[in-house]
Amino acid sequence: MSDPGAPFGRRGFLALAALAGGALASGSALTGCAGCPTPAGASAGTLPALEPVPDVPLTPGGPYALPDLLDTQTFYIAHRGSGDNWPEHTMRAYKESVALGLKAIEVSVWASSDGILLCHHDANTLRTTGQDLSIPDTPYSTLAGLRVDARAWLGPATPLEPLPTLREVLDAFAASHVIFLEDKAGTNADAIIAMLQDYPDSRAHIVWKQPAMSPGHLYARQRGYTTWGYFASRELGRLADFQDRTDLLGVPALAPEAALRQFVDTGKPVIAWEVHRRWERERLRRLGVRGMMCSNAPYVLQRLAPASTDSLDQGRRPAGDLPWKTGSDWKEQPAFADGALRFDTAGSYSPGSMAPLAVPAWRLEAEVRWPDGAPQGSRAGMAFALGDDSPAPPPAVGPASAAATQGGYRLDLAPDGALELGRLDKGQAQPVRLASVGGQTGPGQWVRIRVEMAPVGLRVTASSDGGRSWSAQSTDTTYRGGYFALLAMPAPDGGAPVEFRKLAVAGLSAAEVCIA
Repeated sequence: MSDPGAPFGRRGFLALAALAGGALASGSALTGCAGCPTPAGASAGTLPALEPVPDVPLTPGGPYALPDLLDTQTFYIAHRGSGDNWPEHTMRAYKESVALGLKAIEVSVWASSDGILLCHHDANTLRTTGQDLSIPDTPYSTLAGLRVDARAWLGPATPLEPLPTLREVLDAFAASHVIFLEDKAGTNADAIIAMLQDYPDSRAHIVWKQPAMSPGHLYARQRGYTTWGYFASRELGRLADFQDRTDLLGVPALAPEAALRQFVDTGKPVIAWEVHRRWERERLRRLGVRGMMCSNAPYVLQRLAPASTDSLDQGRRPAGDLPWKTGSDWKEQPAFADGALRFDTAGSYSPGSMAPLAVPAWRLEAEVRWPDGAPQGSRAGMAFALGDDSPAPPPAVGPASAAATQGGYRLDLAPDGALELGRLDKGQAQPVRLASVGGQTGPGQWVRIRVEMAPVGLRVTASSDGGRSWSAQSTDTTYRGGYFALLAMPAPDGGAPVEFRKLAVAGLSAAEVCIA
């Protein structure tokens, strides 16, 4: 090719079509000039919007009572107030969730040493506030001065929010929404039930939530409340012993399929937690799970159109962007660094806010660098053309490599600019090499990576600060999914920070892929 750094165009696709042996002519989607694929519903620079999930109103409504929730085929509850989007268990999180149209929120309750009921997940405030205080051992006057600091999870621009009292939450939502309310300590049932008596319709709006084995369920049932008993992963085998104790059943979203089916087969409504991703929602619905305890509501509900560029420079992780592990300890979140995303250890990051790329032909771009230099063997890259947003684990070397849970392509970039394109099939640990090319770049330099995908094949191009470009291409057409992930791979003998910035996606117009 005379211009290896240019987008796919007439010459690029002519070359690919020749290599493909006429593959461009196959498929009913290829229309236009001489079999040129015409991206339906999108032109260059645009991607189609997603249809919102139909089970949740598009605008706030209500009042909603428990029958309004359970009469919906698939219903959603804001887990910790949708803690992937707003500081968890804060009034801001609860208010933002109901503003999306959600009919229900989930609330955890502890009592301070002087008996004030307040909303917080952990018994200790260290993880969320940075202050190492035990709630049951601390007076409310001290706890009232704390602020939930979710910047390590949501980004440095995330505002700090106070811990709300249960009274504040009930005043705001007890008459208008369903509240899944958990006595986390298991010792505050009397105080909580006494407070609920101040809200005349509380039995129509409050679901008593605790582990399925908790004696609190009988206490709440005797007082007329609906109960939800959840089973942790290690307790799934105890379903038969405890399924009759509660009205609703809870199961981890990532529980084995056989266990999920067992819960559904009881005939009781089953609610799964935590639902972070769209593939989790679809898996659960397919298996008959009706309730989604959702941590990433705007994204899972498909309320936001895919973005064409990242918003890393704003210091907030947008809805849909997630590290490959979503545990509540927040340790797997890459750092925000001057408009870039910085990996200090092996990891991956799914920019769900920019996906799916739901057009026949598209372009994906990013800049990558090793700011402190990199030892031999360190890698960075992308997984792309993935069929769903299930997490892409960072690649490893040798026996430590995990088998892929879905097929897609892998782009591997070395610190010296060497570029390798591979196809990783489901169940395989190492990709099949499709193409590779050497490169040239210097320590700390940004390398611009471009992936171009079309019905006839794909091409990856790298360009350095010095203006030099090099590319590799393939006629492989096995995968055409619209999700992607950033990958950071340390060297075998020690890691080195990797940074990504300036992510951009665009649909390719018919003119860009036309070969007539």
